Amino acid sequence: MRHLLAFASLLACVPDLDVDLARVDAPRVLAVRAEPAEVVPGEPVALSALYVDAGGTLAEGPLEWAFCAARRPLAELGPVHRACLGRGGDSLLSLGTGLSVTAPAPEGGCRLFGPEPPPAMGDQPAGRPVDPDGTGGYYQPLRIFAGDDDADLTLFQLRITCGLAGADQQQSAEYRTRARPNRAPAVLAVERDGEALAPGAAVTVAPGAELPLRLVWETCPEQPKCGDALCTLDEAADSCPADCGGPLGCGGAETYLRFDPSTLELVSTREAIRVAWYATGGRYTAARTGRSPAEREAFSDNAWTAPETAGDYTLWIVLRDDRGAADWRELAIHVE
Repeated sequence: MRHLLAFASLLACVPDLDVDLARVDAPRVLAVRAEPAEVVPGEPVALSALYVDAGGTLAEGPLEWAFCAARRPLAELGPVHRACLGRGGDSLLSLGTGLSVTAPAPEGGCRLFGPEPPPAMGDQPAGRPVDPDGTGGYYQPLRIFAGDDDADLTLFQLRITCGLAGADQQQSAEYRTRARPNRAPAVLAVERDGEALAPGAAVTVAPGAELPLRLVWETCPEQPKCGDALCTLDEAADSCPADCGGPLGCGGAETYLRFDPSTLELVSTREAIRVAWYATGGRYTAARTGRSPAEREAFSDNAWTAPETAGDYTLWIVLRDDRGAADWRELAIHVE
């Protein structure tokens, strides 16, 4: 799901209108994590899935992964080429099975799905480059099958690092110097009434009781500041070695550089943050929450109402930015 989870950014089949998106009652891929969250084609990426069912998180699963190398025709509807939806074929690069896989991102990603002119097909002229999304990004399609049912399909869009479309030579050089690859948002804590819940600890609530929850992520600076232990936009190893000696970026709503095709200028933009809430029982006040780029709070609130039936339940909270990266947290709930 690209955002689908956007999301992506994960994309999935459109549900019936009467389906509760937050309710987990069958095997289901809720999210995919990519490390790094944005990858240069040809370089390795580690992919892992949050695969769950009505009993909780699954420790293993028959997930079948494959990159897709088929461009969607402009006249064809849907997020990807139809060849990406199959189990085999020349357009699919199998990555193996399991809850996680590691493989190089296909080297031709920026030609097939980015700003570079695509290769000609047979005696046909070369097609035009792919347009970037609203964040200026390009994505390598990936598909996951869970089990033998062809309906158990999940599509994911892996963000890839490519050049700029429509920019002049000076702007392209400036972008290469200033831009930083996307970093996935990171869950810092899940809080109950202001108190952080320990990861893995069980929470006990009464039947029918309301459990207030707050998901907290990292607060990212809007302007670069050397010495804040974060290597963000416009910081580099030579200008700020203390910050840029480790991972780049910030695990929250990052400020990033993109090329605006309407003004033909490089602009700084702040990420939106989206939160998806899931549970094996009970109900949430809202299935989806989040923060717009204009909102500066690094948290999102929701409430889960326990079912009237005593027992053990599982809650999942999936955190996503609008450039396709994700993180999540699981809560074990005991109702008695």
